[in-house]
Amino acid sequence: MTRQGLPLVLDVTTRRCVVVGAGAGGRRKLTALLAAGAKVTVIDPAISALDGDDTSAVTPIRRAWRHGDLADADLVVIATDDQAVNTAAAAEANAVGALVLRADRSDEGDVWLPAVTRRESLTIAVDSGGASPAVAAVARAELTRILDEEGDRWDELVRWATRNRPVSVAEAEAKLSEMRGRS
Repeated sequence: MTRQGLPLVLDVTTRRCVVVGAGAGGRRKLTALLAAGAKVTVIDPAISALDGDDTSAVTPIRRAWRHGDLADADLVVIATDDQAVNTAAAAEANAVGALVLRADRSDEGDVWLPAVTRRESLTIAVDSGGASPAVAAVARAELTRILDEEGDRWDELVRWATRNRPVSVAEAEAKLSEMRGRS
């Protein structure tokens, strides 16, 4: 059964984010956190250079997770290959009141990451409730193609709406129609 979550955007720039496990799944989540401006602590005994990631925003701890590592965490991504470690880390994260994202068992976490496409001023997220990340990725690719066909029009529309606040849906639709008529 598909989980229905509450779509929202979380500002992680002021939150303590911890990634437990820096394998492929942990790295994907780390990349998403860094793209959102988070400063992240990564705990993994085998962590090495974080190629392609902004390492200035990463504090590596080169050892296995230990109880107590998640004190004061706001968001914990758990992505080790060890089910027992994942379960124990999730229990600690819950105990300290952190949101939990489990890469191995999204149904046992509080949050999960949707497939995302970003432009300068617009972010679109696609979620299948965990039922099929592959379908969400295909839908994201299709939406990205549509945005690419529109060029910078969406960013221009967001900038216009920001300058002319408050803007109703009808006004935004009219402006978009006007912009399309100019091309």
